[in-house]
Amino acid sequence: MIRIKKGLNIPINGSPTEEIVDSTRSRSVAILGNDYVGMKPTMLVEEGERVKLGQALFEDKKNPGVIFTSPAGGKVESINRGDRRVLQSVVIEVEQEEETEEFNRYSEDELDKTTPAEIRSQLIKSGSWTAFRTRPYSKIPGVEEIPNNIFISLLDTQPLSPNPEIITNLNTDNFNFGLKVLKRLVDCPIHISTGPNSNLDLPEDDQVIKHIFSGPHPAGLVGTQMHYISPASLSNINWTIGYQDVIAIGAQFRTGKVFVERVVSLAGPQVNEPKYLKTRLGACTDEVTAGQLTQRENRVISGSVISGREALGPYAYLGRYHNQISVVAEPNSKDREFMNWLTPGPRKFSKIPLFLSSLFPKKLYKFKALMNGSDRPIVPIGVYEEVLPLNFLPAMLLRNIVLMDTEKIQALGGLELDEEDLSLCSFVCPGKYDFGSLLRAGLTKIEVEG
Repeated sequence: MIRIKKGLNIPINGSPTEEIVDSTRSRSVAILGNDYVGMKPTMLVEEGERVKLGQALFEDKKNPGVIFTSPAGGKVESINRGDRRVLQSVVIEVEQEEETEEFNRYSEDELDKTTPAEIRSQLIKSGSWTAFRTRPYSKIPGVEEIPNNIFISLLDTQPLSPNPEIITNLNTDNFNFGLKVLKRLVDCPIHISTGPNSNLDLPEDDQVIKHIFSGPHPAGLVGTQMHYISPASLSNINWTIGYQDVIAIGAQFRTGKVFVERVVSLAGPQVNEPKYLKTRLGACTDEVTAGQLTQRENRVISGSVISGREALGPYAYLGRYHNQISVVAEPNSKDREFMNWLTPGPRKFSKIPLFLSSLFPKKLYKFKALMNGSDRPIVPIGVYEEVLPLNFLPAMLLRNIVLMDTEKIQALGGLELDEEDLSLCSFVCPGKYDFGSLLRAGLTKIEVEG
């Protein structure tokens, strides 16, 4: 067992119950452009065109051969673009009776006889290839690339996240079949990480290796697990894939149809009854949250409260790699206090023992989307070292990320990281820095300039 001692479980109110409830039927779903790092689409459909579930919508111009397929059968309602024609989202109006593209289906015996090329071809054509992401850079791998390792995390320590074991236990056959597909695809170690009290019956052999992690967030992040098992580098390319994507791949190869069912948590201080919801890939968050929230101005987030993104306007859809929808209150004028850091703060949380609330370590808080201050210089008071459990020099690394010193970012281990790996550093930062977006800018510069 690998014990993570540094980190932080954010004490936020509104954790979900573990009962899974069917969500209302989504009338629209979408693929979001900003889910895919560095992607530049070549559109294969137009607005108003009818498409099948699993039909190709666009191809990545920068990564030829990578196909993005429709998450529903229906009509292309809108293709939303922002500045410089950057793709924001492709919205599909879901039909009552969805037409579906058919792919090859396999029994276990038939799967054992397939070649890696056949597996790879079906994953690409069905759009399931986009479930993989590389480390370094967190990009979709090229269609000819082969990883050194594949990582799957069955431990989720994000605030308000669903329990992966509950979801996986409901889909054991599909998950295990998905693992067999991955084993046929590549001849490399497949690392599966679970919590210390896991009761999952996972196949384990020379290729599938089980690891046990314990401790606070970010113990459940695949970046943390990778760091302790086989750190990513330019010479050690790792792939990651979500557990629900493994389930989807298994279901697709068993049935011949793209599997878009997802179970997510709808949780947070502003949710009336936090719960697990059975919905679908790319579901409209406005529809999913309708009638579920308290009556005030709220911020709906696709993903975690510390590493997700606001689901608003053309982005009001469940992200490709997200397993949760979180909701916090938008701040208003009454929420802002003059020099609030001088108040006793019995209802305020801080990683630094600054408020009276530090005397009650089990207290939960109704966090809001309020920064509690403006940008200011980095203050190295040891708080980053308390929440980043990697064998780095956190303050030095973060300083060079801000300065965009790409040589030092690489030397200090920055190539191992993704935005979510620095989300706790952003949360506790006295200077209010968004280290995730700064890291992404640095990684892009490293990739372009070397």
